[in-house]
Amino acid sequence: MAKRNFTASEKSAVELVSGRTGEADHITPFSKGGETTVENCQILSSKANKSKAAFDFKPRKWQSEFLKAWEQRPRGNPFTLIAIPGGGKTMAALEAARRWMVAASDRRMIIVVPTVNLLDQWKSEALKFGIELQSKEFGTDFKHGFQGAVVTYHTVANNPLVFRKMCSDTPVLVVFDEVHHCGDEAHFGRGIKEAFSLASARLLMSGTPWKSDGTPIPFVTYDGNGFAVGDFSYDYPRALTEDVVRYLVFDHAKGSLVNDCTGDQEQLSHDISDIDAAKRLRKLLSASGDYVRSVIAEAHRKLIEVRRTIPDAAGMAACIDQAHAARVAQVIREVTGRSPSLIVSDKDIENDTVTEFRRSKKEWLVSVRKVSEGTDIKRLQVLCYLTNTTSELFFRQLIGRISRVRNIEDFEAYVYLPADPRLVRCAQNIENAQVQALNEISDKDSMEQMERTDPSEVFESYSTQHDGRDVVFVGNERVPIQEAQKIEYVAESVGVPMQKVMQIMAMTQASEPVVHMPPIPEEKGLEERMDGLRKKCGQKAFHLSKILGVKVEEIHRRYKPQKQMTEGELQEKLSQLVREIGRER
Repeated sequence: MAKRNFTASEKSAVELVSGRTGEADHITPFSKGGETTVENCQILSSKANKSKAAFDFKPRKWQSEFLKAWEQRPRGNPFTLIAIPGGGKTMAALEAARRWMVAASDRRMIIVVPTVNLLDQWKSEALKFGIELQSKEFGTDFKHGFQGAVVTYHTVANNPLVFRKMCSDTPVLVVFDEVHHCGDEAHFGRGIKEAFSLASARLLMSGTPWKSDGTPIPFVTYDGNGFAVGDFSYDYPRALTEDVVRYLVFDHAKGSLVNDCTGDQEQLSHDISDIDAAKRLRKLLSASGDYVRSVIAEAHRKLIEVRRTIPDAAGMAACIDQAHAARVAQVIREVTGRSPSLIVSDKDIENDTVTEFRRSKKEWLVSVRKVSEGTDIKRLQVLCYLTNTTSELFFRQLIGRISRVRNIEDFEAYVYLPADPRLVRCAQNIENAQVQALNEISDKDSMEQMERTDPSEVFESYSTQHDGRDVVFVGNERVPIQEAQKIEYVAESVGVPMQKVMQIMAMTQASEPVVHMPPIPEEKGLEERMDGLRKKCGQKAFHLSKILGVKVEEIHRRYKPQKQMTEGELQEKLSQLVREIGRER
């Protein structure tokens, strides 16, 4: 039986080499075949070890592809990951960092983030990977017991030489979160260039491609049109087909402005010019007007509807500035009778924390830019877009706050925004991506249905049977069936032609290939199978509802409640949904 626990001498040896004290932990978990040897041992604090033990990271398909691309990058070159907000960049980056650091005991990491509220979020997520990050008291070296640090761009820009010294003494991987911020503030760019030009590895991340304003960000590659180029990208259509993000429903509301002195009237709508829209949008978003009050009332009705099935679903109002946020919060109290969380940086205004809101069941969050980027509050499902910032980069970052799927039936989120032509165009780009994704899903469902369909249902009916293969030709050679089956298995396993396998066998004078049969997958239990079927039925019902333009509840009402269905009934419902998706294409 394999040894489970490290001995005292093994633990002492790893502590001596790593310079850390704490608990001995398997780098590759024992449950996944990791050996109890010093080379598979790391020293973690009790807190980090406990967090890691309760967390099992299973990379999504795109994350596995990214990790492979990251590990195959040219050494020393910066690597840029562009993945949609809510896609899982943080988890992917931390797994890349974990793998990078276990390769040598002296390796460290630094995460650089745009806002203070992301410090705690990164620290918390890193603990799940057994990584403890310091966020203050920076000297010329990392504090004892920490494997890395998390810091803001502002702090780096003010103290670049401190971080330069840290990178000169120790191999450091630097992860730049939402690196496009360095284009907003010129001194951020200068700071990271001076601080991290000596770093051993650099991973740059953003939620969407961006265009340079003429001042290139250090370590970023640009194309001929000035757009940042990603070494690996994960876009919205693919994330939708893989059920990583929600579908978004946009409600564009027109609004009128009446000059109280002159009586002149203006309107904000999708068919006015961008110049006129820029003049009118901020005025329309005044918290004292009926427009904002009506938008909040409509959004709150939708939120109450959503909470009937998802009790902790929440809404967010994104505002122009701190004063505007305080007034919008008051409007929410008056319209809904609920007291929202107000998250701004002004200490004179009531200031809740992101963590408190994330863990609560409060209905509404009111904020400015502080929650527009990176912050992970998955229960947010309704957005009131009450800010006059209209760039596509900001728009995509903001809607990313409500797009994160939680592996429950929360496939849809709702955006209430002014009918400003600039915002309408941003929304149409998302809607076009959704149509593309639905088409891809429908095509896939149609192919799956064709594979399941008995040909007799489509063509003239004939009774046929397969009597087995007698002989196989590989190239021009006639091969007995038993030998051909072995050759075919080896060819498929290693990804080379059958003829090449035959040549290798002949060269080595092997009478027959050595075949290592894969382990038989563990059979899923009934409960796990039924949970999977319910989820698939929910996904297909949602996709069909989008194609038909109806609410998903109307699709589910055709059947009895899924909780009352047997496994066979769930299988039949899934088949029917797939068939209907195929017919509607």
